[in-house]
Amino acid sequence: MTVTSIRLASCAGALSIAVAAHADFRAALADYNAGRYVAAHEQFQRLAELGDCSSQFNLGAMALKGHGGPKDSGSGVGWLRAAAANGCQPLVGDRLAALETRLDAAERRAAEEIVARYGHEALRAQGIVEPDFSCRTDSPATLLDSPAPEYPHSAGGVRRPALVITVLTIGADGLARDPEILLALPGEGFAASAVEAWLNSRFAPATRAGAPVESRLPAKLVFGVEGSHGLAGIEAVARARERADAGDADAAYTTGLAATLDASLGISSARAGQLLLSAARDGDAEAQYWVGRELRATAACHPQANGAVWLRHAADGGSAAAQLILAVDLLAGAPSAAQLASARSLLEQASGADSFYVRKHVAALLAASPLDAVRDPATALRVALELASGEIQTDPQMFETLAAAYAASGDFGRAIAKQRLGEYRAGRAWRGALLPLPSSGAPGAQ
Repeated sequence: MTVTSIRLASCAGALSIAVAAHADFRAALADYNAGRYVAAHEQFQRLAELGDCSSQFNLGAMALKGHGGPKDSGSGVGWLRAAAANGCQPLVGDRLAALETRLDAAERRAAEEIVARYGHEALRAQGIVEPDFSCRTDSPATLLDSPAPEYPHSAGGVRRPALVITVLTIGADGLARDPEILLALPGEGFAASAVEAWLNSRFAPATRAGAPVESRLPAKLVFGVEGSHGLAGIEAVARARERADAGDADAAYTTGLAATLDASLGISSARAGQLLLSAARDGDAEAQYWVGRELRATAACHPQANGAVWLRHAADGGSAAAQLILAVDLLAGAPSAAQLASARSLLEQASGADSFYVRKHVAALLAASPLDAVRDPATALRVALELASGEIQTDPQMFETLAAAYAASGDFGRAIAKQRLGEYRAGRAWRGALLPLPSSGAPGAQ
């Protein structure tokens, strides 16, 4: 990260406010320079939570100066120690020793609390720095057989290159369900073709201690790329790579995500991970969601690094998928009135997403939640009907969701028809249904 500095006087001599390159940092710095110290402090705090050492340094400088709150030597020293440990030792320099000698016992405790929460080892344990996405106790699911995807009719007969990256839930039965589209370039028609192909594929399920288990599996489908060009033959991917090299966070997410599943870009898996992590640190909500979701998927192997911090930042940044996950978390167990209100707010935000996966789950929750405060039949039906009018028509769970929305609205005739259509679309003994719908007595009904 390119860093310059602005000289400021402080009680400890000349401390500098660091200036980093990305947009969120520049916004925080603009607030600081305009004297909006409280707003600047809030923004630097958010960046500091994600391990940004320049923001940690600035929080230390602000605490020592009393900008954004009363002077606090203990917190100031704590933030400077965290910044040094997380990569900003050149900014901190040799100031710490003199500052630490002046702390009383209470101030030393305050400094230790900051380091215990935001120091390098603490952030590493939470999966904020050097996140580990592996879970070596599991053997991943593998593809056994998949039909060739149909070229979408919307392409008008022109075989233009396209890329679709999907995350699938692979059941212990080896069947794919609940597709989540992470990337579609271009989006028109290709996502639906990819979903249809994957839902008609067969997999060897993941195993844990030799037993089959449900798992999430990322998968890519490439359309219309001939010869040895690979993903580099897709213009949108090539352009994203150029922008990623120039520091664009959204492009870094696109490039890193593509490179995790395809070596044709010539980007190592380690570099792909760095691109995704840098995009997440630079405020890209989809990258933050990806990091948080990957950590959560492997949390059995590192429970403390469960992705919660990343998911919270992603949700605040507008990721509907992260908003959905946080809402589900809030509704677990016996939620308080405040948790119910927060969950409803998150679901309302997520209901407007353009994600098929998110809207399906939001509609299901609003239609069939056991909690009265969560159910909203009108919104559930509106969202479910929007899904039903979309291009993806091969996901049985979509019809289960629509059936639940009709039932919640009192239209049981349409509910039964849509449930039967969902079973027909599945065409197999479906396990792991999205909704606990009443059994109709038909084969495969839940």
